[in-house]
Amino acid sequence: MNAKSTTLAKVNEDFIDALRSGSESAFTRLFNQYNTALCSYAYRILNDSNEAEEIVHVTFCKIWDNRKSIEISESLNAYLYKSVYNNSLTQLRKRRQYAKYVDNGLVDLYFNRIVQNPHAEMKLIDSESRKIILAAINELPERCRDVFIKCKIDGLTYPKAAEKLGISVKTVEAQMSIALKRLRKNLDWLLILILP
Repeated sequence: MNAKSTTLAKVNEDFIDALRSGSESAFTRLFNQYNTALCSYAYRILNDSNEAEEIVHVTFCKIWDNRKSIEISESLNAYLYKSVYNNSLTQLRKRRQYAKYVDNGLVDLYFNRIVQNPHAEMKLIDSESRKIILAAINELPERCRDVFIKCKIDGLTYPKAAEKLGISVKTVEAQMSIALKRLRKNLDWLLILILP
């Protein structure tokens, strides 16, 4: 971890501690810094500016209400976007439009452009998103990770990957299926953030 990352992590940690202790000024800074961007993000999911604002405000209210017990394992930025994403999906389900959202193929568009083509990661909006994707790949079981890296990062065909790893093509296919299912589940919240 470089000095800049260490400093940023310390700033985030201090900020979260202030929030946990009930600092209204910390909460106000959080709201002022992220409200506009999060509303824009929620709008891209919901396609309704009033609902987007409401979802973001509900997200901030939940953060304030749960401030004493809040646990943020990733970055503060990622935590906020993921919270807005989850709250937006809840809203979509209430409107019974989630099926339409999935039917439009947006999940597959993201998954095919970014997760299955790691070279496309250079087009991601920031290095933080790249780190989250790489972390998800690194969390795969060892065999899945090895197969995924050989096929998707090194660009090997299934038969070539099987040969390199000393396993059957069927095993490569099975492991890729497991890897892609896990990555899709763990990374779907980044979908709207990354799509143009």
